Amino acid sequence: MKAGVHCMPEACSETSASVQTVQVEVSLTHPLLVLKQALPWEAITEVMTRHWRQRGKNIDGGRGLPWDVSLYVPLVVLMLIKALDSRQMEAYIAENVVARVFIGRQHDAQAQIRDHSNIARAYAALGKAGIDEVNRLVIQEAHGFGLVDEGVLSADTTAQELPIGYPNEPGILRGLAQRCGRALTPLAKRGIGGLDRAQEQVQTLLRSVKEHHLFPSSKADKRHVLTRLLREVGELMVQTRPLLERLRASWDRVVQKAHSRLLAMHEVIKPLMGQIVHWVSTGKVAANKIVHVGIPQARAIVRNKSGKKTEFGLAYLISRLGGGYLFGERITANADERQMPQKALAGYRAIFGQKATPELVVYDRGGDSTATRHQLTLEGVPYVGIQPKGKRPWSVAEGVREQIRSERGRTEGVIGTLKSNRYQFNKPKARLWRTLEMAGPRSILSFNLNKFMRDLVALAE
Repeated sequence: MKAGVHCMPEACSETSASVQTVQVEVSLTHPLLVLKQALPWEAITEVMTRHWRQRGKNIDGGRGLPWDVSLYVPLVVLMLIKALDSRQMEAYIAENVVARVFIGRQHDAQAQIRDHSNIARAYAALGKAGIDEVNRLVIQEAHGFGLVDEGVLSADTTAQELPIGYPNEPGILRGLAQRCGRALTPLAKRGIGGLDRAQEQVQTLLRSVKEHHLFPSSKADKRHVLTRLLREVGELMVQTRPLLERLRASWDRVVQKAHSRLLAMHEVIKPLMGQIVHWVSTGKVAANKIVHVGIPQARAIVRNKSGKKTEFGLAYLISRLGGGYLFGERITANADERQMPQKALAGYRAIFGQKATPELVVYDRGGDSTATRHQLTLEGVPYVGIQPKGKRPWSVAEGVREQIRSERGRTEGVIGTLKSNRYQFNKPKARLWRTLEMAGPRSILSFNLNKFMRDLVALAE
């Protein structure tokens, strides 16, 4: 890759007395600008605008795209590269000349970028599916530069921990009552009547939870407490159910939001009460226990690690290609690991085509089974690099085994990198599900964009 050095004008110095125009030298060999030259902007723009249009109705009432595409496409890409939130991104653009060159607004960026809220909306409107599509484009482009070895596919599962306290039943019910209260408060401010009994029941449940925030010591007392809490939750359902019908047809955005919160609460109450009833009747924790009312997709993930056997959050399958580029997908908590190598292969073919097949598929002993090995062989994989369980013999030669061990170490290492503060895979800051489900794919895409940038700079040297 060839890159020259150019000077670009920049109006960047403002004092209380006057505005001065100075010349700022920006080299096209700067890593960000090297990356800019290599990215498939036409394809990325098509993906982003398609997803923005699909969600446009929810953004601006269906009037079309609310943003300047030529600005917000590179703006969102830069946000992903730097792994910044919208407020940090706003400040970064204002302060960094190279960033303004990257988004094509080196002269008037501050005038064009209104505020951080538009940046946040553009990112959120892209959605998880949009992030995944852009990631595939980046991998394909890196492959075109010879930076990806499609012959090697290594995968492993990991947990994306969420900032969730220990999920005992009183704590979960406290979260339920608090969310219900937050839904009812704006309705009361709107002057909507018939809320008194529902609000009283919320307070009753909160008082009971506070009284029994720690379980009694005996099983009989625990059952008594949970039975009482269940009765109060049932009463809360009775008091709030009529509200759902009353609020359904409202055009008021505040009322619509409250209706969505109440509806989400009712949807989670039934399985939540079921798991509590299961514990009361059997004394055992229900399978796939809900651990957070606001994020019902979160689960307790058993990892069997020393010092930390259980993590609370979402489960992911992370796949690594030869050369170090990543893709991934969210999976069911405590999913059957024997199915993961095939899932990784399906993700591989979504990138390279349905007939594409790696020469080597690597996974740890959790994926070992006769059926898995047989299926991968039928799919045309020459070397199945799955560590055998127990004393079963390896099905590959010693030289291939050495490569398998090396790839396993690299995959575990890159997962650790994803969970660093740089890429923020673990304990994401997002609280709403629509942005929380984007957090994992965003971390993976951010990792790939930065790796692509580093690899391109190395090629240019």
